[in-house]
Amino acid sequence: MTSFEHLLALLRRPTGMSSAGYPYFERRTFEEFRDEVAVLFTGGQTVLDLLGKAEAEFGEDENLLRACRVARQVVRTAAITAPPDLWLLRHVLGVHQELGLPERLLDGEAIHPEDCVVLVDGQERRLDPEQLAIDLHFLLARGFVEEYDGAFRIAGHPRVRQVFAELGPIVGDPVPATPLWRKLFTGDEALTDDEARDLLILQGIIPGARDEAQNHWIPTVEEILTGYLLVPVVLGLRAADRSTGARRGDLLVPAELAAFQPDLARVACEILERAAWVQADGDAFQVTELGERGLTRGPGPFGIIQTYVSYMKQAKEILLEGRRNVWVRRGENIGASQDANRGTFRKANDALDRFCADTGFEFSVFIEHAIGRGEATRQRFNRDGEERIRYFGADLEDAAIDAAEREQAAGRLPSNMRFIRQADIGQPQILIEALREAGVDPRHAVMLVGNGFHEVRDQTDEKMVEVFRGYHEAGILLLFTEENALSVDDLRATAFNTYHAGFKYVHEKSGQCLRPASPRPRPRLGPPLRAAWSECASQAGYVRLEEYCARTRTIYPYPRPGNGHNPSISVSHFFVPADLA
Repeated sequence: MTSFEHLLALLRRPTGMSSAGYPYFERRTFEEFRDEVAVLFTGGQTVLDLLGKAEAEFGEDENLLRACRVARQVVRTAAITAPPDLWLLRHVLGVHQELGLPERLLDGEAIHPEDCVVLVDGQERRLDPEQLAIDLHFLLARGFVEEYDGAFRIAGHPRVRQVFAELGPIVGDPVPATPLWRKLFTGDEALTDDEARDLLILQGIIPGARDEAQNHWIPTVEEILTGYLLVPVVLGLRAADRSTGARRGDLLVPAELAAFQPDLARVACEILERAAWVQADGDAFQVTELGERGLTRGPGPFGIIQTYVSYMKQAKEILLEGRRNVWVRRGENIGASQDANRGTFRKANDALDRFCADTGFEFSVFIEHAIGRGEATRQRFNRDGEERIRYFGADLEDAAIDAAEREQAAGRLPSNMRFIRQADIGQPQILIEALREAGVDPRHAVMLVGNGFHEVRDQTDEKMVEVFRGYHEAGILLLFTEENALSVDDLRATAFNTYHAGFKYVHEKSGQCLRPASPRPRPRLGPPLRAAWSECASQAGYVRLEEYCARTRTIYPYPRPGNGHNPSISVSHFFVPADLA
């Protein structure tokens, strides 16, 4: 674990202050902090405790207080971003173990995605090149392999060899833990004997602690297993509304979490304890500072990644046969998307209000595509009511429309809102024709989309331009938020300062497409990034109004040298048709 003296030496390094008033580490300080300070789970809570001690003892040192602020943010970020990556790593490495790939890497072999033959039931099988490359680029982004002239070899750090040697296949099918935890915590009925047995199996793989020097951010076997166990527990608690508003010092009591089967609730608490999100307090478990952050902010990102569990369950078949007809079940993603997008929808609605105030623009039609539960519409409805605005919600998935209709019935969405089912966002004519059938002219309607355009399947740059052109020719104002596609270079350099390695992986695995917000040079590692959202929309005729766009925090906690490339986590874009601009 990190010593107070070591941490204090880093905190006393000079810090800087951005133009926006945020403190930052110098590059060398961040890189040493990233590689030499354990920030995951127990290590993270230890750092938070030491930071509190440093602030109490040296509260007059303004530079140190700024450094504490940066370090605390790095730890708090990793509590949210690391577990989804670790959950994915457990699945990916487990399947690769079944196919014998880690053993071959340990023996020094280079894996060529386009020509990788494995033995399955005594038969030689060639792995799908595209799917294997996606897996290996994920492992590249997490530091487990290196790329050489199109082939992949084991990375040199001892932790990699340790993980490859010790982390075996997942025995049997992965336990469907999230729905079981949800059923347990909801408490409407007891779990069956088989279901209870599945959860008790998880207790047997809760890892202990291994005391070793921290000299790289690459995760250990124990950290991977902890993340694998933690994600479903957190989502089960959230789905049962048992963690909403969790605060440091709150008590989780197994007998209250699951009156039917408190022994199983204790297993969940033991998993949270191993992650340092709670600490034992008699027969209860007390939420820690790390746990408060995780339980309140984790469900959104965790849920988005967990939505792709079907790909993990069929990971071996996908590597052998290709993706074929495996699809994400977006119905499981609706709540997670709402949690994750609430803040960005608020920024987009604020920008729309400013635009109207600045220009005198008025609109009478508001559309939310990829609607989820209609969070963007709910916010707009609360601001403007429904006397002068007609509302429309569109989605490809019936589960999303069903959820939005329930929100409307509860009075949280406008009564005049109409819903358009089977509306593929990649086919603008579906929405446009539905509007016209409702007697609505789409010209100068406002459409707000939260992380929906990346769901256009098998998209090329040219196809995305045509999608935007369809909305542009109808005269629709386009406000949308998208997570920024990051290069493998960026993902490795920033470690767990984002969750984009896993986010990128699951979307590529499902045939979806992430893009950078603006054009980027070809990265040193990994495949080139696709054309930027700004490029595609501009080629379609849209004009981007920079003053109404918004960005979340940048991924590097220090100024970048050279061209200053420091992309944001996500960007809210504001595009208007050329005639309106």
